[in-house]
Amino acid sequence: MSSEPDQGAFRPPRFEVKAAPDADGKGTVLRLSGELDLVSEPQLTEALAEAEPPVRIDLTDLAFMDSTGLRALLGAAREHEGLKLSGELQPAVQRLLDLTQTLAILPFENR
Repeated sequence: MSSEPDQGAFRPPRFEVKAAPDADGKGTVLRLSGELDLVSEPQLTEALAEAEPPVRIDLTDLAFMDSTGLRALLGAAREHEGLKLSGELQPAVQRLLDLTQTLAILPFENR
């Protein structure tokens, strides 16, 4: 029996949140990458709880988001005054936000 991982074994999608001070020194930028879904949403929730307001969430490297991720962003906007979304959107994320008309609800700035 080999100790190497099975190449066909299930691996959860990669997701990462990188927190950094905003360029103006006021607040936090959370840069999301990978896939924001049911499995990864707790990471975003934890990062939001630790972020210094105001918070900006950069979606540039977010490849995919499902309804759980969408709910997390909507909840974050309610709980974090001054929250903004930014970034060039990947096609799958753009489609979800367009279909749900979320960009009309959430403050979005393209940087």
